[in-house]
Amino acid sequence: VIDFHGNISKLRCINCGERYERVKFDLKEALSRGDVPRCSRCNYPLKSDVVYFGEPIPSDAYERSLEEVRRCDAMIVAGTSAVVYPAAYLPRFAKIKPNPAVIIEVNAQPTPLTKEVTDYFIQGMTGKILPRIVDEVKRLKDDARKN
Repeated sequence: VIDFHGNISKLRCINCGERYERVKFDLKEALSRGDVPRCSRCNYPLKSDVVYFGEPIPSDAYERSLEEVRRCDAMIVAGTSAVVYPAAYLPRFAKIKPNPAVIIEVNAQPTPLTKEVTDYFIQGMTGKILPRIVDEVKRLKDDARKN
């Protein structure tokens, strides 16, 4: 799993991008003093390691995503409107590469990807469907090991 839009359990320096585990900071205590946690490298303030509108995707997450797209045989696209870029490009890249990936879309409603690149569309709530997919993959792997 790549935290493409960040991870609420981490903090990130607004200057150098260094990441920290949120649990290592007593945020309540810092805020009660009118302070914020600071980066140990450059002393700039830390913020939640999530991408807000208008902020760029962290380059490490984007580059790793592109590498995974190049290598994947199948891609599950889940819980997205597929209209926010650059994330919405990834399934399209997976479909047009020399060895196109199978695109499995799990969403409450169809998206622009559904007709464009999706091979299998499963309509429903991702929180209910994804655990079932994981269970089925585990079962298939167990069966393959037995044979």
